[in-house]
Amino acid sequence: MNFNVNGKEISWEPQNFIIAGYTAKDQAALKAHIEELEKIGVAAPKAVPMIYQLSPELLSTERVISTVRNDGSGEAEVVLLHIEGGWYVGIGSDHTDRVLEATSVQKSKQVCAKPISKELWPLNSIEDHWDEIELKSWYSVNGEEHLYQSGKLEAFLSPKELLNIIEARGYTTANTALFCGTLPILSKEFLFGEEFRAELYDARNDKKLELSYQTKILIDSEVV
Repeated sequence: MNFNVNGKEISWEPQNFIIAGYTAKDQAALKAHIEELEKIGVAAPKAVPMIYQLSPELLSTERVISTVRNDGSGEAEVVLLHIEGGWYVGIGSDHTDRVLEATSVQKSKQVCAKPISKELWPLNSIEDHWDEIELKSWYSVNGEEHLYQSGKLEAFLSPKELLNIIEARGYTTANTALFCGTLPILSKEFLFGEEFRAELYDARNDKKLELSYQTKILIDSEVV
């Protein structure tokens, strides 16, 4: 995979991929996210945070992903990437099959590509004001864009806290891409649209990471 860091291109192939769920420090926000999922039949988590190990081949910097039927939707997440001994920050979307999610959260994530930004920031360039960074997403449905998620990283466990938990549970973080959790959605229910857009904004340095992708719906041969 090819990325851009401060104008310099770097190549990296992840060896591990982890998605962390239910990572909110704010218990009210965490409860809201669990209630969103319970509406579509997803059971409450057995532990907080939940750690899902997935195939690194799912990660993609392409701007089109393919799914069978329009049952999937995206979620904006900060992505931590351990590249050549250093940590970098990107923005990604945990695109998830919402029908399959009611049966298995991990399988619902494993069947969808995970778009991530080509541009990255060194973690140490924002770590001292991590809580101030803004995370937003938008969904385009029938040609109309809707603000879908909005908040700051103060809502989540810090990178150090999250990495310590992951390592304590026996997972490796070396050469790993880590999705750090998502914000509650602003709509009453999940949206399923043609384009998803997300942004990570550092107001102190007036810089942003951006992600956008479209979803191509494959013909379901099992539906008559």
